[in-house]
Order: sequence, then C-alpha cells, then structure tokens
Amino acid sequence: MDKKISTTGAFLVALIIILATPIKAFAHHSYAPFDIRNPVEISGVAEEFVFVRPHPKLSLIDGEGVHWEIEVPLLFWTRAGYAEDEIKPGDELTVRGWPARNGRPDMAMSGFTPKGGEYHSVLERIGQEFANEAADRIEAGEELESVLEDMPPSGTGFQGGPDGRQGRGQQ
Repeated sequence: MDKKISTTGAFLVALIIILATPIKAFAHHSYAPFDIRNPVEISGVAEEFVFVRPHPKLSLIDGEGVHWEIEVPLLFWTRAGYAEDEIKPGDELTVRGWPARNGRPDMAMSGFTPKGGEYHSVLERIGQEFANEAADRIEAGEELESVLEDMPPSGTGFQGGPDGRQGRGQQ
C-alpha cells in the first residue's frame, strides 16, 4: 500500500512540474518573436551581461533611457571565441540585431561594436526559411503561440557571417 501511495505521489509531483512549465520554455529557440526582416542598431551603455544557458542576456540602456533586454545566441557566441565577460557593465556599445515584434524593447543580437572598437559578429543572418514563414503568419494576424507550435527545433538552417563563419571583425 505504501509503495502505491509513493508512486502515485511521485506521478502527481511530476505532472504538476510538467504542467507548470511555461510553453515558452519548449520553444525558446525560435526567432519568430523577432522581426528578422528589419534589423536595427541601438547604442547605449551595458547595464549587465549575464552569461547563462540557454541564452546569455545583455541589459542595455540606450541614449533615450530605454532599458533593452537583448538575447545572445550562446552557440554562436562561443563558436566565435568570445569570453563570458566580453561585455562588462559600463561598456559603451552599439548592438545590431532583430527587434521584438511586439514593440517591447527586446532584441536578438546579431553582433556588437564596443566604443572605439571593431564590429564583433555573433550571428549575421537567420537562414531559416521557417523564420520567414513564421514572420508572414504573424504579420497576417496569427497568434505567436500557434506559430511557435509549428516551428522546428533549433539548429536547423542557421548560417554564419558573410562567408559562413563566425568570428571577430566580420561584417
């Protein structure tokens, strides 16, 4: 009897954890939330750079005082050979990337230029045909969650810089 109760309890705990996990956690690799057709550049001061999995995050305050949350593609960052502390609080930067479709000051980084430095390429273009398809569906009014459910997993179709590689100084 005790074994049946503990098995049932373990099942219920696992079920609660699964049901409590946000849907976004299962689809965080898609670029559908970002406007990949209209890259932007913003300049400002790094407030914080947190190197965590699955995506490092850069908090940047632009010249108008807007607080930007910038997602950094970890795989491409590490392939390019950048250090975990490449960006430090107080660094003045210009960040290139794809802004959030919902108008919030969120962005997916493609690269950055430290003040007085050279451009650091991270991920120059999204080579996913799925991302363009997702953009079309969202622009047509389909809900983001519905679009994300149909997207393939990460790692399909990404490309590097102009010559297919990633690294320092690429433009």
